[in-house]
Amino acid sequence: MKKSLVIHICFLLPFVLTVFNLQVFVTRLVSIALAQIIAYGNLGLLLLGIALCIKDRGPLSKTARLWIIFYLMYFVFAILASAIHFNPANILVSIIPLFYVLAFYVYLSIPENRKVFRNVAVIAFVLSGILSIHLYNINFDLDHGGIYIYKIDRSGGVYADANNTALAAIISFILVFKLYNPQKKFFKLFKLIILAVMVYGLLLTFSNTGFMVFIICLVMLNHKFFTGVKLIVGVSLLPFVYLALANLNTITANLNLVGQQRDKINNIVNIVTFNTSEVDDSGRNELVMKLINDYVFENPILGNGVDFAISQHAHNTIVGVWADAGIFTLLFFLFMLGRYFLETLRSAPDIRYFVLPLLLVMCIFMLSLQSVINQTYLMALFVYMAYLIDDKERELV
Repeated sequence: MKKSLVIHICFLLPFVLTVFNLQVFVTRLVSIALAQIIAYGNLGLLLLGIALCIKDRGPLSKTARLWIIFYLMYFVFAILASAIHFNPANILVSIIPLFYVLAFYVYLSIPENRKVFRNVAVIAFVLSGILSIHLYNINFDLDHGGIYIYKIDRSGGVYADANNTALAAIISFILVFKLYNPQKKFFKLFKLIILAVMVYGLLLTFSNTGFMVFIICLVMLNHKFFTGVKLIVGVSLLPFVYLALANLNTITANLNLVGQQRDKINNIVNIVTFNTSEVDDSGRNELVMKLINDYVFENPILGNGVDFAISQHAHNTIVGVWADAGIFTLLFFLFMLGRYFLETLRSAPDIRYFVLPLLLVMCIFMLSLQSVINQTYLMALFVYMAYLIDDKERELV
């Protein structure tokens, strides 16, 4: 077996397995012991991959390097806070995303590897989205470890969470839209079908955040359309879009929506009609404010410890960084995200309008998810984006 093939397997197999969330599947359906073996096996593959390709590495990304600095700051402050406040911390589990950052920091420094990674990422995300749709159709709920006896209101997909699944569906759409560019009519039709399937997967999540972010991303991806006469036509259609959203309950009256499905439709109507007092945030605002008032303000400098915010179910990545590792780590985290946006805006148009939608969707979901920077496949994407915006050639590779 060629060395290059072994290297690709060492990095891409763990990435694909995390996109499919295989470890959680195994934990819920088989055993925790087997899931741990898979997790350690993935780390072993990454370490082997680093050893095999580190001598042949290319120019390293300055933007991606910021993630290494961030995690080092996070663990220094958070571990110290855990010791001071006697908060338990599973450091071995929490440090796994840093291993993925380090691994893909080396692997993606080689331009040829970035080409392979992007192709694998497209296929993995699309197949994961299709699997999520299938699980919803057969009423499979990962939280309950199998076929659920009651009707599932929202698709939790392979991540057992509707918002995580919505995030993955939008990422899949962006990857296919920008990275898969067939020339023949048959394959162009195939691309449209895949995009439609990814949108359908997003719709099944009934994620208000997902719907709104998807519209923003769709406009960015089609920025070339909004020029001249097309821009005037697009703007003239906005009132009709607004009326459709404001009357969404009437439009969907015959769809037999139940439970949270109808609640999410009501949320969209309340948002577009500025009836914000009736918007249901599933109690997340109360959880975030409790975290801020009871813990963040009590220990604003050092924080409260590793993964403390996750233990409080705050569902907010940004506030979670502050709660875990203090204000200095938070400021560096915001600086790092700002660097991403700044370098993206400075990039060539083909890079800019690919990376910017990805950045926006992940950063906006940070406000409703506590697991964005804990998901290893997302960290690999962050490193990939860093190489795109730092590459002097400025080519989408």
